[in-house]
Order: sequence, then C-alpha cells, then structure tokens
Amino acid sequence: MIRTNNKFISFARKFKYAFRGLFVAVREEKSLMVDLIFSVVVLIIAAVINDRMQTIDWIILTMVISLVIGMELINTAIENLVDTISFKYNVDASKIKDTAAATALVFSLMAIIVGLLIFIPKFIDIFNNR
Repeated sequence: MIRTNNKFISFARKFKYAFRGLFVAVREEKSLMVDLIFSVVVLIIAAVINDRMQTIDWIILTMVISLVIGMELINTAIENLVDTISFKYNVDASKIKDTAAATALVFSLMAIIVGLLIFIPKFIDIFNNR
C-alpha cells in the first residue's frame, strides 16, 4: 500500500488554488492584463539593452513588476469581496473599492517612475555613443 504525504498534498493544493486565482484574475480583470502586457514590454526592452543593464536593475524591475501585479491582485480581491458583501450601492463600499484602486494606481505610478529612472540614463548613453 502506497502512503501519501498529506502535508505535501495540502501544500500542492495551495499552489493549485493560487494559480487558479491568478488565471481567473488575468481572464477577468482588464487592468491586470494591461499590467502584464506592459511588464512584458519592459522586460523585452531590458533584454534588448541587456549589455547596459546591471544585476541591480534587473532586481529592481522584477520587484517593481511583482509589486504592481500583486497590488492589482489585492485590489481585485478587495473589489470582489466588497461586491459580494454589498448587494446595492453603498457609499462606504464605494470608498473601499476606490481606495483599493488608488493603491494599485500609486504602485503603477511608482513603477513608471522607477522604470524611467532606470531606462532614461541608459537610452541617453545609447544615443550619445552613436
């Protein structure tokens, strides 16, 4: 008789549920899809100028992209929770959803600023060396 490790199965299920949540969010949330598309574009640009990218640049880009996507997922979870609890328009529910959306916006703006701080000097260097 084969004995399975229940802790391992429980751990594996957590990953299954997490990936399912990610795929549902990507499928249903346009803003998350936009974030993912911009992330891929940024990573492609970074790969094209890889010879000018330092390890710290890659670390920062990866962290900022992860933060934006993570915040978008939290925003989605909060909005879905509020929609589940509040069956009709509620001023407080609206504030909660708007605040969660603002959090995602702030992280997105931060990511843009960080991206510009990383890429502008590199592009200036590229154009000056032509």
